[in-house]
Amino acid sequence: MTVFTKEWTDWIDHNVNAGCDKDGVFKILLDEGYSFEQIKNQMNYSPTVNMSHALNPHRRSENLERAQDSPEILYLSNAVRLETDKAEFYVIDNFLNQKECDQMIKLIGDMKRPSLMVNHGDKENNFRTSSTCDLGQLDSPFIKEIDERICKMMGIDSSYSEPIQGQFYEIGQEFKAHTDYFEEDEIEECDGGKGQRTYTFFINLNDVEEGGTTHFPALELEHTPKRGTAVIWNNLRANGKGNYNSLHHGKPVLKGNKSVITKWFRSKGFGSMMIKTPHEKIPNFTSVGFEKTRLPDEILKAIKRFYQDNITDQKAEFVEGGYIQGKNKSCAPSSLLDLPPYLKKEIHDYLKPILEKWSGTALEPTFIYGIRTYHDGAVLKAHRDRKETHIISCIINVFQDVREDWALQIDDHFYRKHEVFMKEGEMVFYEGAKLMHGREVPFEGNSFANIFCHFTPVDYVPPRE
Repeated sequence: MTVFTKEWTDWIDHNVNAGCDKDGVFKILLDEGYSFEQIKNQMNYSPTVNMSHALNPHRRSENLERAQDSPEILYLSNAVRLETDKAEFYVIDNFLNQKECDQMIKLIGDMKRPSLMVNHGDKENNFRTSSTCDLGQLDSPFIKEIDERICKMMGIDSSYSEPIQGQFYEIGQEFKAHTDYFEEDEIEECDGGKGQRTYTFFINLNDVEEGGTTHFPALELEHTPKRGTAVIWNNLRANGKGNYNSLHHGKPVLKGNKSVITKWFRSKGFGSMMIKTPHEKIPNFTSVGFEKTRLPDEILKAIKRFYQDNITDQKAEFVEGGYIQGKNKSCAPSSLLDLPPYLKKEIHDYLKPILEKWSGTALEPTFIYGIRTYHDGAVLKAHRDRKETHIISCIINVFQDVREDWALQIDDHFYRKHEVFMKEGEMVFYEGAKLMHGREVPFEGNSFANIFCHFTPVDYVPPRE
């Protein structure tokens, strides 16, 4: 018979005294091989739910299955993964910015109601004392955008997900220790054709003054609320069964309040579940993915002098893949002027060290296009650049004769969309093969001239299809 060690008895005392769900603690101990009677005597407690499914002699070996033994299906290049073999668990800082968090908090405050539980009849009345807001039911472009960004970050088709839910905790309110997956006696009622809950995507919307931590007892982790931080975990093991190591306790708020949003994913949906492209599996080299800066005046003057002296030599450009389109069918929407070798070298020699500093990696040049001039009505369709060669890139704005400023639309590493306006001599560093970018509003003006330069890390290996 397995004997309780002091480490385990201390663990029991700590979690029971902290208000964790005793049934959840009981289940974890069963999974660790302790007998029903042993646990009952040690805890001086009898479970309030049926534990027969947890007494299966094969259950323990299933529960101890390691996350590292299963294929890693999530690709979260800007996440920190918890170093544990007990569960698949990630943290992403700054997934939402302050403005987005504040907007979400206001929506929750305006629409909140008392929180319910899937199987609330089995729990005492004070098990979950927060307020809830069904954000996914609101006709809100903002909520739709955040919902889409979460799905894109996970790389999971939205049909496999539940609507976003918001929660609000006042002083003293909590959600005692629980798991997010459906128990065997709940799955039939809660399935709804979508299957078991798989991943949880949980975002803190504010810094709590005191308390309000989320405690994962089996992972020995106490997560402190931090504005905009996303916490993601897999509720299941490799065999599709619930992982009790995902047990977590939303501990009472002691000072201030706490706002969070949660989005759950399911095992059933339409079409392929995992939808990230190889481009999206390129590693992140910077925190955001792009940055606007400026070219030194002496280099800009040399480029503009060459452009003005040789503008009649530019040729109509037809870009592979049809990414550049225009309203005038009789002529190409863009033209290209080749750069002389000396000017290419001057541009590359300047860019290479500053792009290496920006990206934090040694680079080698791959392509430098000539000066591309867009003409009236041109559209650059949103796209990602070549995943073999266009990894760390730069756009230099050389010259513009415009009626309306023409924005570059670009995603960041959190799938947040931005509009970037460039004046002559300004540059945008960007991770071209990873991030969607384009100019999808038709250009209004006579000419808009850019240079595109591309580099690749010296040890870079493109992701496979």
